[in-house]
Amino acid sequence: MYWSAEEFVLVITAFLFLAIVASSFLPRVELTPTSRATFAIGAAACIGSAALLVRIEDVHHAQFLWVLPVIPITVIAVMARDAISRSLQPALAAAPATHVRRMPAFVAPVGEVAVREERGQRVLRERAASPDASPQELASIAYSHPEIRATIAGNPATPASLLEWLASGGDTAVHAAISARESAPRSAAAAVRTRV
Repeated sequence: MYWSAEEFVLVITAFLFLAIVASSFLPRVELTPTSRATFAIGAAACIGSAALLVRIEDVHHAQFLWVLPVIPITVIAVMARDAISRSLQPALAAAPATHVRRMPAFVAPVGEVAVREERGQRVLRERAASPDASPQELASIAYSHPEIRATIAGNPATPASLLEWLASGGDTAVHAAISARESAPRSAAAAVRTRV
């Protein structure tokens, strides 16, 4: 009984299929029962074919046998990629969607830092109150700077979905800004009616 290289390729493929089935029991790897059964049947078929081909003396093997291990190797690579992305998802979801700021190469004096922060807050408040601000920009500012949420709630450009999110926070200043915003169109309409 002589084992040729092709039979070894079949056995290696069978062990790779068995590795897929075994790894599907790991916590971060998800594989349906149907897929698990399919890979187990593939492993059994490869081992059975190798055992049958060893018993037959004069066999001409097809050239595709050399490419056969690519199938389970590809499946293992996809499963590893999915497991890694699943393990990174909680970390990415927990991280805030803010822009990364680079630290300056020098350290500014304390007074200068305070002036810069005050200037930055002023610019943020102006942008939060601007009717030209985009909904994405307003949402980013609201998420990153809770102290400016009342200003955003009073902005007429703030979309309803962001207003609902702001109101769900329970901040009284935000609720007052939303109430003032809702009463403003009514009072403007009443003023137009009295003029007419």
